[in-house]
Amino acid sequence: DIVYFGTAHGSKYAQGDICYLDTDAVWTSAQADAENTSSQLLGVALGADPAINGMLLRGMITLDHNTADSNDGRAIYLSEDTAGQVTAILPASAGDVVRIVGYKMGDDDEVWFCPDNTYVTRA
Repeated sequence: DIVYFGTAHGSKYAQGDICYLDTDAVWTSAQADAENTSSQLLGVALGADPAINGMLLRGMITLDHNTADSNDGRAIYLSEDTAGQVTAILPASAGDVVRIVGYKMGDDDEVWFCPDNTYVTRA
């Protein structure tokens, strides 16, 4: 599922980033350590301009970064350390958002991107 709308948030957005849609239709890189960036609609940036290149809301994709290991079927989460990236490592710090955003498929960077609609913020 790909959508073509909104604008990119300048330096806080790069092709391949996992982004959230802000209330003013601006896509910005998401990160597990900030609830406002990880609890909204998520997508993967398919290029520099979401209105032209699109944002993947759900589907298979080869990411631009390594997701930690190659255990097929393992859940992936937003990274608490690096904005716009995912990891197989569960966010562990107080205030981090734990939200499954997809599953590993094949190599370290191939995933089924399908963000869960629910999340938990660690106490």
